[in-house]
Amino acid sequence: MKLTGALAEKGFREAANDKHTHGGHDVPRLWVIVADRMKAHIYKITPDGLEMIGDATAIEGKAQLGKTDNYSMARAGDSGAGHGHDPRQEKQHHGDKAFIHSLSLWLEEAEREKAFDRLAVVAAPHTLGDIRSALSKAVHARVTIEIDKDLTNLSENNIRDHLKDVVWFQD
Repeated sequence: MKLTGALAEKGFREAANDKHTHGGHDVPRLWVIVADRMKAHIYKITPDGLEMIGDATAIEGKAQLGKTDNYSMARAGDSGAGHGHDPRQEKQHHGDKAFIHSLSLWLEEAEREKAFDRLAVVAAPHTLGDIRSALSKAVHARVTIEIDKDLTNLSENNIRDHLKDVVWFQD
């Protein structure tokens, strides 16, 4: 997984120290992960709205999982008689799982560093299920919102419009 943006440049410590208050009360640091099978946009909710803090993308051309996982993926896709077996689809599925696995490990590290208090996950239904099953218990405990829509190709304003019914934005 390749990470770009403020999180790649400044790391988790900057995010961990990014606390806000409203009316004398601490506002929980909410991250929003908008993902599909090969990329994720990472946003944080700020007093000014939604701010992109990073992009994560799959590394193309190289397997991201270890030998054990390669073996498990090959065995899971082995149908014996080859019914409907498509090597290109299997390779794509393997890459999808590798990216989601990398993203979940990265989120686990961010949670350990206390970079966020709460997490919103937005992805197409199948991808959301894969992300949900890959998250550690500690990260999953921080998930407060799940939205089953693919919003990865929308602008920040359009994503905010989709979130406004479930996320509080200061006006």
